Amino acid sequence: MKKHILQAHRILLRIESQNAYSNMAMYDGDVSDMATLLVYGVLENSIRIDYILNSLVSKKPQRAINVLLKIGVYAIENLVDVPKFAIVSECVESAKALGKSGAGGFVNAVLKKVSGGDYSLPKEIDGDYLSVTYSKPQWFINKLTNQYGYDTMLEIISAKSERLEHIRVNSRLTDMQSITDELKACGESFRISDVGGIVARATEAVKKMFNRGLVTFQSPSSMLAVQALGLNEASDMLDICSAPGGKAVYASELCKSGEITACELHSHRIKLIDKYVKRMRAENVNSVQCDATELKTDWINKFDRVLADVPCSCFGTFLKHPDVFMSRGEEEITALSKVQKKIISNAARYVKQGGILVYSTCTLFDEENFSVVNELLQRREFELSHIEALDKIDNGKYSNNNGSVQILPHAEYDGFYIAKLRKL
Repeated sequence: MKKHILQAHRILLRIESQNAYSNMAMYDGDVSDMATLLVYGVLENSIRIDYILNSLVSKKPQRAINVLLKIGVYAIENLVDVPKFAIVSECVESAKALGKSGAGGFVNAVLKKVSGGDYSLPKEIDGDYLSVTYSKPQWFINKLTNQYGYDTMLEIISAKSERLEHIRVNSRLTDMQSITDELKACGESFRISDVGGIVARATEAVKKMFNRGLVTFQSPSSMLAVQALGLNEASDMLDICSAPGGKAVYASELCKSGEITACELHSHRIKLIDKYVKRMRAENVNSVQCDATELKTDWINKFDRVLADVPCSCFGTFLKHPDVFMSRGEEEITALSKVQKKIISNAARYVKQGGILVYSTCTLFDEENFSVVNELLQRREFELSHIEALDKIDNGKYSNNNGSVQILPHAEYDGFYIAKLRKL
């Protein structure tokens, strides 16, 4: 158990101290299933765990010990197959292994109180009950309630992660039958998603397929944003905020005779696109370094299809990235909406008459979503257009869409906004 605790501690410490993304930190070396469970368990229950520790500790300990206590609290509350006394003991031993022997007694005392249930949690009548119970920031709950109403807010904050990955098959190199046959031969369990991908665990067999370029990890919501473009074989498309390149590469498979221009601001992110393109053999994707907030006059009226998957607050991704609440706050929403309006305004200029602009985000709030799109619609140069790609997902839930759709986070779906606009 100590080995798993120390692995989880290393990853969580990196996330907290370096603002590393959880998915990136998890691939830093060989991480056990138990350590993975502990990492995501702590991240998903961070507010609840902090509440418990704050009720037991008058002064917050240094970060390394605080992270260890968080792991201990999560494990005591959730690992039913491991005796609580053993978890306490292993956390004390982990403190010693971390060179924190002097804190062993403190760790022991605090976790024994947790083990004995010597703490209280908010009651339903308390104002912070939902925040602590579902480990979501109070501002997030308030904002969801104001936009969606109480029932939908509760549906969103209580959604559970499947801890599975969504895999897309690279149609250039293989096909769905070959990949599913290989998964079966490896004894892997999986299911086919509504968008034509595969939902499975990121096992070694899957990672080997990924490294060979046979598959890639891509959320169904992300795939739907590309499908919404209605690409044909010869479409010329601009992906205006492209890194790391997943949508551009997917688009290149849907229109193999077309040209895909993948635009990105920073040189290191251009390298991410190029690496993705090389792995997936996407030869008709060309990366270009430029600022999406500044108009490129030589692109005006040039593209059949333009995708503006803009920088956003990412709050729709909390099922897969529960650390989003640690790195981002409410104040970013307004700031980002100003940038998004600049980007969509330029993107609109690049679309040919009769062409399609798709605007998308992986967030949940109107300021970054329809409000941005609506400002463009007021110019009477575009109209919303039905998104056929959404007709058959979630048992037809979005089949009557008007071209502006908010997908809520659930199962393998990120919270995602997609708007399809046709240039008049």
